[in-house]
Amino acid sequence: MLFLYILKKRIKLIFAVTLSSISFAVVYVLFIAHPVYVTTAKLLPTGENNSLSNIQGLASQFGLALPFQSGSNLSFSDIYPEIVKSRQLTGIVLEKKFNTRKFGQNQSLKSIVSRQFRLDKYDVDERFKRASEILQDNIKVSKARLTSIVTLEVGAIEPDFAVDLTNAIINESDKLQRQFKTHQVSDKRSFIEDRIKDVKKDLESAQEDLKEFREKNRQLQYSPALLLEEERLTTEMDVKKEIFSTLKQQFELAKIEEVEEGATVQILDKPVAPYQQSSPKTLLSIFLSIFLGFGLSVVIAYVMDGLD
Repeated sequence: MLFLYILKKRIKLIFAVTLSSISFAVVYVLFIAHPVYVTTAKLLPTGENNSLSNIQGLASQFGLALPFQSGSNLSFSDIYPEIVKSRQLTGIVLEKKFNTRKFGQNQSLKSIVSRQFRLDKYDVDERFKRASEILQDNIKVSKARLTSIVTLEVGAIEPDFAVDLTNAIINESDKLQRQFKTHQVSDKRSFIEDRIKDVKKDLESAQEDLKEFREKNRQLQYSPALLLEEERLTTEMDVKKEIFSTLKQQFELAKIEEVEEGATVQILDKPVAPYQQSSPKTLLSIFLSIFLGFGLSVVIAYVMDGLD
């Protein structure tokens, strides 16, 4: 009864506070809050047979410190989310140009973010840092527990812009990974090439030692010591020959791998333009404003009635 009495007595106050709360919510949703449209892409990183050392090397290229030991079983898809949100990739994407209805055509992402969030008041370094953080906050990457499938979610102020931004992130991350792979394979090929030269010299030396030994000792069958020495020299030559043959095979494979341009990820589900914005949610915001406004007005009414 007391509640109804206060409600009836302070009806104008309750109505005014609730209406003000709703008005604030509408103004915030329509004019203040930045609309966010989220699009999703599903990816399958290739090269899951990469060795741990390769993965560690790739992670270091993006400034990532991975806390695992040599025996860990970590797939490439485990570090892909960190690569996508790395500062290196973020910096590249911020320089890409996009088309938007709000900010015009052929504008860099850095310019779009700066104008949207009013970052022009900061100096160049601070503006770039804040734009990078905003971009990273709008990127969400998750990996399925039992598979290597990676889900990439990207938010932007317009549906088509969200799709273009997602595709740019996928393409640029793929380029970075292929650049690292090419550099890594090139170093591997150079190392093998140097080893081939050294092993070839060792093989020629072993062959020459065996040749000289046989020329000096033509009656080997009568001396167990000489037979043992010949066997040792022959074994050493065969080992050098096997190493040389293996290095030649690896060298040819490295040359083939160096010119390969295969993608590092396969796109299972392409990003599509979302029909509705993900945030802010208009109906939910209005409902919450009614609830909070009414609750606050009742509290104020009780306080005022107590003071009276």
